[in-house]
This record gives sequence, C-alpha cells and structure tokens, in this order.
Amino acid sequence: MDGKRTERAVSDQKADVIIEEEVIDAISQMIHRTPKKECGGFLIGNAAQDSITGTWHVHIRKFYWEERAGTDSSFQFTAEYAVNAFLHVKRCCPGSHIIGNVHSHAQFQAFWSAVDFEMMRQERSNSVYLVVSPRYGTWEAVFKDMDFKLHACDVRIAGAEAGACMFNRSLTREDREYQEGGQLVQEAVFRAERHYTETQRNEFDKRFLHSVQELKGKKILIAGAGNIGNLLTEYAVNNGVSDITIVDKDIYQYCNIPRSSMVGEAAVQRPKAIELAKAAARKSSFSVEVRGINADICNLGWGFLKQFDLVLSPVDSAAVRQYMDRGCRLYHIPHITCGTSVINEDFTGNVIFLPADSAVDLEYIWGNGYRKALEKRRSCSDLPEETQAQVMSFSAQIAGITMDLALKVLLGKCEDTVTAWKYVQNSVGNGFLRDKGALRTYKYGRLPEGQGGELYRALAEAGEIRRIEFDRSRPKRELWEKLEELFREKTASYRLNLEWSLNLPVAYATDGAYAKIEVPENCGTDPVLMKLPREHIYLVEGDRKDYLVELCFTDK
Repeated sequence: MDGKRTERAVSDQKADVIIEEEVIDAISQMIHRTPKKECGGFLIGNAAQDSITGTWHVHIRKFYWEERAGTDSSFQFTAEYAVNAFLHVKRCCPGSHIIGNVHSHAQFQAFWSAVDFEMMRQERSNSVYLVVSPRYGTWEAVFKDMDFKLHACDVRIAGAEAGACMFNRSLTREDREYQEGGQLVQEAVFRAERHYTETQRNEFDKRFLHSVQELKGKKILIAGAGNIGNLLTEYAVNNGVSDITIVDKDIYQYCNIPRSSMVGEAAVQRPKAIELAKAAARKSSFSVEVRGINADICNLGWGFLKQFDLVLSPVDSAAVRQYMDRGCRLYHIPHITCGTSVINEDFTGNVIFLPADSAVDLEYIWGNGYRKALEKRRSCSDLPEETQAQVMSFSAQIAGITMDLALKVLLGKCEDTVTAWKYVQNSVGNGFLRDKGALRTYKYGRLPEGQGGELYRALAEAGEIRRIEFDRSRPKRELWEKLEELFREKTASYRLNLEWSLNLPVAYATDGAYAKIEVPENCGTDPVLMKLPREHIYLVEGDRKDYLVELCFTDK
C-alpha cells in the first residue's frame, strides 16, 4: 500500500468502531516486529447498520496475521494470504467474519494513498481499514460501505480508553500449571513491549532522577496482591522495573476492589496475582515482564527466592513475613516487609528494611510472638474473623516509603549492607504534637554481645549450608545415605526440623501436621516428602549436632 497521498470525500456520519484490547496488542506486535518494512493483517468481527440512524457499528474481536513483510514502502495482501485468513476464521472464529484489514507505513506518517483507496474499491463488502505508522506513532481509520461511501471512525478500545498512541504497546500472555509442595500452581506471564519515538523517550528521561535503563533486568518479587501490593506493583512498573513476579493464593472479592488501585470489578472471583500481573503489564509505561503466580508462597520454598534481586512482602500474615525474611537472610537477598493495622482507632503501619547481609533478622526486631498464632492453627481450624480497616491514602504512605527504599536497593545506592531499619508510620491529622511523631525510625546494627535468635545460632553452629539433590520417588533410605556421606555420624536416623525451616503448610497445618520428618537408615518411600517445596533449606538434626542443608528434589 504505497503511492502519492490522496484525499477522498469522507461522510460526516462517523462509524462506531470498538476494538478488543487483544487486537490492539496483536497489531502492535506485528508492526513492531519489522518496523522498517511494511506489513499487514486481517480484522475479524462483525459490522451492522442501525436501521433508524443509519450509523454503522463495528466490533473487531480478533486479528489474523502472518510473518509476512513487504518493502519499506509497500505491502501486498496476496490471494493466498486472504485464503489463509478465511480458513482461520471458519475454523476458529464462529459467528465472525473478515471485516477489513490493517497495514503499516514503515517510513511515513499514517495516511491514505491512491493505492490504498484502490484496494478498498476492490472490496465488495462493508469493511473497516486501519493504517499505522510504527515510526511516528500515528494511525488512521476509515469505514467503507458497499456503496464505497467512506465514513470517519469513532474508535474505542473495549474496556479502555483510546489514545493517540494506542499502537505503541504489544502484550503477550503465556500460561502454565504445575505441582509444587503438593498443590496445584497456576502461573501466567505477561510481556509488554513499549515502542516510543525518540522525542517521547527524551521526554521520559527528563522526568526521572535515574535512568530507566539502570533497572533493566532487575528482578523483584512482590508477595501479596492486596492493597499495598497493588500500590507497590504500580510504582514498580512506572519507575522502570523490568521484571516483576507477584505471588498470592487468594482471589479478589468485591470488598477488595476499592482498595486495589490497579484492578477493577472484572477481577472479582479471579486469582489476585494473575489479575494484578495482567493489569501491571497493561499499565506499564515501559517494556516489562510480569509473572503472576496463584499459589501459597510458603509452598514454593526458600529456593524460589534465589532468582530475585529484591523481595517485598506486603502481606497481612506475620508468619508469612517471618517465613520470607528467614529465606532472604539465608540466601543473602535484600528484603523489605511492610503492613498496616489499626491501634486505638488510629491507623499505624511499619516498613522494615533488611539488607542483603543484615546482622539481624525479623525475629530479632519483632520477637517470636508469631509462633503462638501458628500453634493455634494446629488446634483450631475456625480462626476468628478479623476486620482490618484500611484507606488508600494511608497505605500509599507505607507503599511510598517501601518503594523509595526498593529503588535505592535496585540502583545500588545502599552502601551499608548490614544495618536494618524500621520505619513506624502513624496517621496524621490528630494535632500538632501527634503529627510531629507520625514517622519514627529505628536502627538495628550489630547484635549485642551474647544475643542472637535461632537463625543466627544455627548459622554459627552449622558453619556452611550443604546441598543435596534427591528424587522423592526413591526410598528415603537413599536420602539418609546422602546425609551420612556428608556428616558421618553413623546414626540410625536424621531428622528434618520443619518448624525451624518454617514449612508453614506442613509443620503448622490444622490437620496432620508434621513438626519433624524422620530420615532413618532403613525406610521406603515417604508421601509426606511430596508436600515439601522443591527447593528449601532445612535444619537437619543429627545425634551429635545440627546442620543446615539445602535440599533440592529432582523428581519431575
């Protein structure tokens, strides 16, 4: 589609065109695949005319395209290409039809050439046409009826707002399911590619104190897709973090929607992590990969944390925050945990930053009161329902402090990798004296002489963390042989301490809890091992001393 720019008379009566978001994403993916060559594809949907007003209504549901490239100034819709599209619609899109096409202008602005109009004239059906310029970020749309009367188009994206640069993003999705810790895990990966003109990129560079390129390749984990999890995800993608994983085991309820800034009512009754990941990829102003995992983070194991440059845990469970921190300390990963609550009818919140080589852990800062709550889980499945009021404005303060710290870590601006910090935020507006103390900061350096929690005692005694690979479908005596080869205690049995290793779904289960797992010299297969995460660090008890072992299960 090339030639000299040509004007044609266009009707004053606009056609109403609705395009599904996935069509926009597919068109963007096509035109930016070979941006210096023209390309094209077929629009699939339905068109109808209002019998009273005469307005044409078009709904574009799907898009068919193949990896065909033209020249830098032309593209041809061949008969073979059209037949392939027709067969695809017949096979995969019942009730829909080919209702037009899209082609790109690789080197020019979006406009209608004489060749374009001739292509339209040859079509005998009611059709909508789009021309898009990946270089200039411009596009034009026109609807042609069977009488070759042209109508300007009022284009809307289903469920979103149409913008002048709506073809500067392409979004793909990849889904998979697998077993982890004896539970089904659902995972969806959303990849968004953003394409900007040089002028637009320069405008972005003026708005940041850091270069977005500095964050490219940085991987963060956000455990929790609630109120603060939504805010942290929003801040992360719009600051240029390029690789984000979100884990949450719950689904969105109606009561969550007013407190979830990234998702809307369509997310209700759907997995939180996956819906938030999808929203983040759509909203991100930069190229990003967002992974949503619908699972209990404690089923994934501490080994899951090794891939990340930073872990954020905005969860409402003290036990899970402790679980996350112990894993981070063992693998030397920076960890920021945060949350909110209500005390004496006033909002309060905390942010605790523990750098990669923090000299203290969360248990030292908090104490071990969380263990009492875990013990209750063993004896009572009917936990009392608690009301935790939250407001977006207060949560935004907590999320803001957290993200400021997160960016400092990711940009390498933390010179002190030992000192931990706790920030306590109280609600403001209760008078000058109270407001003065709204934010308090606490510093945790080296542990006092003779003090230390169970984590640091175990690290001091074990000396190093050994690694063992084991196939859980094999007899457990083979695991004993591997342990014996490492530690040579000549004991009849070693024990995996699940309480120390914070295997919350197993050690603290309401029914059938296992505080320890025996690994005896003579034993067959053990189905309980299937409940453990694929890669985790355990305190292994021998008769003479205790050891720290990274246990990796190799079964498929």
